[in-house]
Amino acid sequence: MNILKILTACILLLRLFIIGDLTGSDTPAYKHTLASNQITDPSMREIRKMLEEAGLGEYWDTLKYQILPGFYMVPTMTDENEIKLGASKIGGHPDLPSSFQWPSWRNHPMSFVAQINLEEFPMNLVNPEYPSTGILYFFYVYDYELWYTDEDYDEDKMNNNVVYYVPETAELVRMKPPAALSEEQIFKSAILEKKLELTLPDSDYLEANGLMNNKEDLDRYSLDFKPDFMDTYEREIGFRFLGHMSALQYGGHPSDEIQLFQADSDYEIGMEWDSFGLLHFFIKADDFKKGFFENVYTYRVGT
Repeated sequence: MNILKILTACILLLRLFIIGDLTGSDTPAYKHTLASNQITDPSMREIRKMLEEAGLGEYWDTLKYQILPGFYMVPTMTDENEIKLGASKIGGHPDLPSSFQWPSWRNHPMSFVAQINLEEFPMNLVNPEYPSTGILYFFYVYDYELWYTDEDYDEDKMNNNVVYYVPETAELVRMKPPAALSEEQIFKSAILEKKLELTLPDSDYLEANGLMNNKEDLDRYSLDFKPDFMDTYEREIGFRFLGHMSALQYGGHPSDEIQLFQADSDYEIGMEWDSFGLLHFFIKADDFKKGFFENVYTYRVGT
């Protein structure tokens, strides 16, 4: 064999071991079914470095498969007449097929929370098996008296909400809410600015799924590593579509479930979830892949 070819092969092999990339780019070498290498804010390599600096490097081979892409969304108050039919938005009136029947829970009409037009999101970078077309609609009863006086409501977490999916968006109408909803139960409309991010699980999630059991390591993760990550990359709570939840209190859930949507409290929009808290919608990942939304459940938490 030509000596030059042997030397070239050795150099390429050495480069592979040192930087993990034969192309010489900064793209991380770690392969993950969800965390696309095209997401670089931050990169997987940068997350690994921070984990090692926190003294948790031994968990990388476990944690790297729990890092999920998700969309952080910033609402901008917008008159509904200026919002295109079918566009993603928070509040206002939903754009639905005319045959849609407005949902309720035990005769309490639900409030329209948001609609997410999947074609506005690069779903292929999140998971190519997830739906990439159509619109998701989120409904929930917005009634403080009901929340605090009827214990059945929170316990009925699979029926106290509706997530409706329309695969085709050709024939939509802007639907008025039922007259039974009060003014405060109809949220103000806002369009969404979207940012694709890599998100980290809460320490409760790691402990609940047996991924990290050492108390000192869990404390180091929750008190040092994750706050440093949030500050370094300016992660906010806010409205989120997919990705890990923003844990205000308990942040654990089964690993086969994903957060589908997170609604924030927002004074201008008129949303307040239990004293400036959050409303989470969870779904099994396999159900989302199939476009099946009958078993979505909610978790409402205050600060």
